[in-house]
Amino acid sequence: MISFKQYFQEAITLTSQYHSELNPKLWDTDTLKSEVRMHLLKIASAWAEFSSIPKDTIRDILMVGGNANFNYTPHSDIDLHILIDKNDYKKDPKMFDEYFKDKKELWSNIHNISIYGHDVELYAQAVGAPSPSDQGVYSILHDEWIKHPKHEQVRPESNQIQTKVEEYADKIDSMISSKASIEHFLKLKEKLKNMRIAGLKHSGEFSIENIVFKELRNLGYIDHINDHITSNQDKDLSL
Repeated sequence: MISFKQYFQEAITLTSQYHSELNPKLWDTDTLKSEVRMHLLKIASAWAEFSSIPKDTIRDILMVGGNANFNYTPHSDIDLHILIDKNDYKKDPKMFDEYFKDKKELWSNIHNISIYGHDVELYAQAVGAPSPSDQGVYSILHDEWIKHPKHEQVRPESNQIQTKVEEYADKIDSMISSKASIEHFLKLKEKLKNMRIAGLKHSGEFSIENIVFKELRNLGYIDHINDHITSNQDKDLSL
């Protein structure tokens, strides 16, 4: 039985991995394996139907994130983005975003789909939405790179990362044990989200803020926050 500290150090190592090649489970050098591509097309088509996205409004199907870059780990999802134009929809833009967010969460609750051990996460992305400059973007629809990933030398500050993750983990544990209000959990969730966005914007995928967020997610703490919020909302709505 390994200690929490040992497990934590192993998690840091996994998230901090940086490779000289793309994930060989999914790629032949820098070409997506044909069977992987075909399955991703099927998954994207099923999600589009589930989310009531007309086929003629889909501009592309993109693969982004760690598995389209050199910083994948055993924890990395396959991030599959359905590219659509908001102008094709007459709904309010805010309602548009909330609708597809709800569809994504509902799909995740119903399905558990993976390819070679990597979960597939789906998302509706608006045409023109920016992507981090240091990350790769691959078109599943056209089977080609839109933006080839850059291979860089990175040295994450593991001690600083560990300190920050332990700090947030202790805070979340304390909030759960003290039965903190939904508002406090929502505020913390928003803080973690904004922290990650700021890190990605200023320092990219290997920002300390982004890695701290990923460690909390890998250790289950983001799920703890979401579960606590949902559980308390259900209690408030029950009679």
